[in-house]
Amino acid sequence: MSTENPLGEKIPSPSKYDPGILYPIPRWPARSLLDIDKKILMYGLDHWHAYELSWLNLKGKPQVAVGEFLFDADSENIVESKSLKLYLNSFNQERFESSEKLADVIRNDLSAVSKSQVTVNISILGQGEAAQVQLRQGSSLDQLDIELEDYEPDASLLQTTSDAAFDECIYSDLFKSNCPVTGAPDWASVEIVYTGQAIEKTSLLKYLCSFRQHQGYHEECAERIYRDIMQTCKPDELKLSMNYLRRGGLDINVYRCTRPMTSEEVIPRLLRQ
Repeated sequence: MSTENPLGEKIPSPSKYDPGILYPIPRWPARSLLDIDKKILMYGLDHWHAYELSWLNLKGKPQVAVGEFLFDADSENIVESKSLKLYLNSFNQERFESSEKLADVIRNDLSAVSKSQVTVNISILGQGEAAQVQLRQGSSLDQLDIELEDYEPDASLLQTTSDAAFDECIYSDLFKSNCPVTGAPDWASVEIVYTGQAIEKTSLLKYLCSFRQHQGYHEECAERIYRDIMQTCKPDELKLSMNYLRRGGLDINVYRCTRPMTSEEVIPRLLRQ
C-alpha cells in the first residue's frame, strides 16, 4: 500500500502487478470538517467504472473489459483515483485463467486498502450486456484463439489465404500501444475494410496484438499497420480506422485509406471509448 499520494507526481506506468501502488485516503477528516461523521444517519455507495482494464489469458492473448467497482460509503478509506488507474494498468502483462480470477484479485486488494468489502464486476467486451450496447458492422476477431510471446510490431505475422475477399469488414477491440512520451497505455478499437486476397484472421489478430509494448503516437501506429498490410497482404483496396479511448477529455480517431475520404465516413464511437 502506497504511503505517498501519486496525484501531481510523474510516475511511470507499472510493468508488472503491484497492489502497493494503491493509495488510501481516510474518509473521516473530510467528514469531520462537515460535522457529519457518525452524527447523522447516512448510507450510500461509491460506484466506479474502469474503461482501461486489460490483461493476458494463459496463452498471452490480450483481454479487454469494463470493470465495475462498488465501495460502501461506510468504508474507512477511499482510493485515490490516479493510484487506482496505475494499479489497474499493472495487470496489462499479467496472465489470468479467467476474468473471475482477476476479479478475485482486484476485490481482495481494493477491500484491503478501503478496509471494507468491495464488489467487483468485470464485463468482457462483446459478451453479455456489453454486446448489446451498439451493433457494429463486420465481424470481430477477438474470439479467435491465439498464443503470443512477443509484443512488438511484427509484420511477418501477417498471412493471406487463397480465397478472395470483397469489402470484408473486420474489427478488434484488443489493440494497445504506449505513449512514447509518458509510457502510458493507449487503447484503440481497430476496423479494417479491404478487397483483395483474404487476410488470414488469426494472423491479423496476432499482428494487432503484437503492438502491446510498442511505443508510438496514434498516427504512427495507424500508418505502420496500414503500411504493413499493404506491403504484406497487397489488398486492392484498404480502409483502416482506429478509434482511441479518450484521454484528458480528448479523443483521437485515425483513418487511412487507399481512396480519398470524407467526414461523413467517420465511425461512431462506442460506449467504452
